Amino acid sequence: MPDAASSSAYGLSSVAAQMALALLLLLGVMFVAFYLLKRFGPRLGLPMAKRNNLLILEGQLSLGPKRGVVLVRFLNKVMVLGVTEHSINLLTEIDDNHDRETDFAAALDKADPPADPPAASS
Repeated sequence: MPDAASSSAYGLSSVAAQMALALLLLLGVMFVAFYLLKRFGPRLGLPMAKRNNLLILEGQLSLGPKRGVVLVRFLNKVMVLGVTEHSINLLTEIDDNHDRETDFAAALDKADPPADPPAASS
């Protein structure tokens, strides 16, 4: 006949192992959820906590593979940047009047076009 001490010790270690396994499983699910939120959250429009919100990506427009136009807010300036695989060029800069209701196309329309380069004479 088994005594009560050995059966209760076996029961406690079994319960402790089940709790540890459940805790590890819960932590694993939390890490996977955090990774997925960090990886795909901004693409889905979910705001992420930012350490430095001085530079904010307002919008982007793809013009082809690895090429696009990006609208970036820095302090009270909105910059329209041309982005390629090898370079980033400032297309124009807009003073922001705290008008956050405009969309990307409206901000591009509001921007001053860059001056045309002088025509080369032959």
